[in-house]
Amino acid sequence: MALSHPTGPGFRALWTHRYYKYTHIISKYRSYTAKYRQLRRLKNTLDGKPLVAIILSEQMGDIIACEPVVREVRRRHPNGHIIWVVREAYVELVKYHPDLDGYLVEKCPSERMLLIQSGIYDKVYNMHISHRKCRYCPEDIVNPTADAIDLTFDNYYHRGNLLYMFSQAAGLPALDEQPRMYIPDSVNQQIDALGLPDGPIVIHTQSSHIMRDWPADNWNRLVNWMLATYPNPIIEVGIQPVVTVDNPRFVNLCGKLSLLETAEVIRRARLFIGIDSGPAHMANAGNTEGILLLGKLFDFVDYMPYSGRYKRGEGVTILNNFDQPCATLPYDWVEHAVRKHLDQPE
Repeated sequence: MALSHPTGPGFRALWTHRYYKYTHIISKYRSYTAKYRQLRRLKNTLDGKPLVAIILSEQMGDIIACEPVVREVRRRHPNGHIIWVVREAYVELVKYHPDLDGYLVEKCPSERMLLIQSGIYDKVYNMHISHRKCRYCPEDIVNPTADAIDLTFDNYYHRGNLLYMFSQAAGLPALDEQPRMYIPDSVNQQIDALGLPDGPIVIHTQSSHIMRDWPADNWNRLVNWMLATYPNPIIEVGIQPVVTVDNPRFVNLCGKLSLLETAEVIRRARLFIGIDSGPAHMANAGNTEGILLLGKLFDFVDYMPYSGRYKRGEGVTILNNFDQPCATLPYDWVEHAVRKHLDQPE
């Protein structure tokens, strides 16, 4: 029987994983202890006001879509001290909300569980579905409220849009309102300083999951056609660029903007075109006219992520080649939708 060499790649990978695992677990308990003490000190200053936690730590689109939960929780707890528990990468999405008193940065789902179980919160609205574990911690994280209505990762998009589902997971009524984004003047000034052209078409071409994406060749073809057909400049936003067009009216801002800066660029757009992703939720929350490219996602065929105006079909065209992935969406469908939105005759 062959044995792996004690200094070989497999051996090193094993011990590297163990190192990160045990380092993470130790730091998790330290972080939990520090945050518990921080919250205890906070409660001592609240003069009996309840400490209320809204918990949805990720993903970008989920957090934006579920903004109306804050307004509902504030309505229920007008005198409460309401905080949003969130991962560090998404803090700015909740930082400026006028109905929040603050936020707490979450280290991992297991830390979240420890804080809930400690009883430090007087009321918890946890929007997470059960069984999304930390990669290093052994605990299976559950949400009894979501379990009680049989809301799982296998069926959640069969039940409604993100806000509709997650509000129920938190023990609230099924909400279906228009989400909002709160962008401070400092972000507006930063975008002004970039000197971007007016009336752009903003595109977002790549998501965190390949099943949501549309082929790069199609994006490049679409951008070339729009530049030849319309006077509007085109701006690509996101993390990694897909479009390789060399044209003075095409601006690549991928990897150059914060989340709120991206939202402000989208808010100013004449038209947003994108796949199902966080920036599409920014477009909905910013009342930007949009074209959204959807397709089959796992077992979800005809699903609707959006509440409010996009769900009602106001100012948006949602393209979905049902029972097929987004990658198969015909190019002509997108071109036709662009013509429709920009009021050009066929």
